[in-house]
Parts: sequence; C-alpha cells; structure tokens
Amino acid sequence: MENADMRIRTAAGGVAAAAAMTISTGLGYAAAAPGDYSTLPVDPNLVTDSLAYTSAPPVFNPSGQPGVEAVYNHRDSSRQITTTVLVLPDAQAATAALNSARTQLAGEVTNAKTEPADVGSDGAMLTGMSSDGSQSVTVLSFAQGNTATTIEFEGTPTDPAPPDLVLELGRKQDTANRDWQGA
Repeated sequence: MENADMRIRTAAGGVAAAAAMTISTGLGYAAAAPGDYSTLPVDPNLVTDSLAYTSAPPVFNPSGQPGVEAVYNHRDSSRQITTTVLVLPDAQAATAALNSARTQLAGEVTNAKTEPADVGSDGAMLTGMSSDGSQSVTVLSFAQGNTATTIEFEGTPTDPAPPDLVLELGRKQDTANRDWQGA
C-alpha cells in the first residue's frame, strides 16, 4: 500500500498544481457548514451494506488543498478505497484539477483503460494494474460544482473492483458533494 499512498499523494499534488494555475486568472448525509469537510467522504459500507471497511481518521487539506481524504481498508486487508474530495474556487478549477490528476494516474497505472462514467460532471473510470503488478487499480474521478473527486480502489490482481460498486459509491459521493454545496 506504500506505493499506492505515494501515487495518491502525487496525484493530489498534480491536482493542487492545476488548481493553482486556474486560480490565477438526500440520502441521509449529514449537513455541514462551509469549510467543514468532515462529512464529505461517503463510507463504502453504505454501498456494501456491511461493516467490512474501517477507516483511519480523515486527512484534512491533503497536499495543502482545501478538502478531505479518507482511506478505508477492508477487514481482510485485501482491498483499500481512498476517497479524495478537493474543494476548489470554482467549477473550472475543479475540471482542471481532474484533468491533471487523470494524466498523472494514466502514466502510473499499467495497461490503463479509461472510459466515461455517468457520475457527476466529466466522470471517468480508469482501470488497470499497479506499476509493480501487485494490485488491481480502478480510479473513478468526477467534478461536482467546485469539487474535484477521485475514488481509488485497490485490490488483488485477480479481484478488481466491480464496476457497479465503483459507480454506486461514486454516485453517492456525487450526491454528498452536491448536498454539501447546498445545490
């Protein structure tokens, strides 16, 4: 998982750089005040209808950007889901951040395939293998208003994340982002 953590941090750094360049010119989710990102990440247990995933405390303002990152580990240590939601100044900055993160991730995932995903604005799903071949990797990315979201699923090479699970969690996250923004 160390390689995955580095990839996520690197992708978040790319998102931060894209946001900086741009700046220069109800499903039962708890409501939060603007600037309070604690309620943004959607727990994957809501989708799996289980208690299979546990989470570490969220990381606020990952890579110095306003937002939150939450890591969920499966109880048998075979899977990990990392959700990163950046809260940027506007929709244009969110789209630029996604494009930067996607370019970076596509270069880090072996046999990467990208296809559109019906989630949020400009949704896309990238699938492939970690660079060392030890894990399957699926990354769903999308924007919703001024938020840029990536949800990375890692598992064993023979057990990639089911697309239905990826899309369902993504749609719940999209709704949480929209609800948080008060849209």
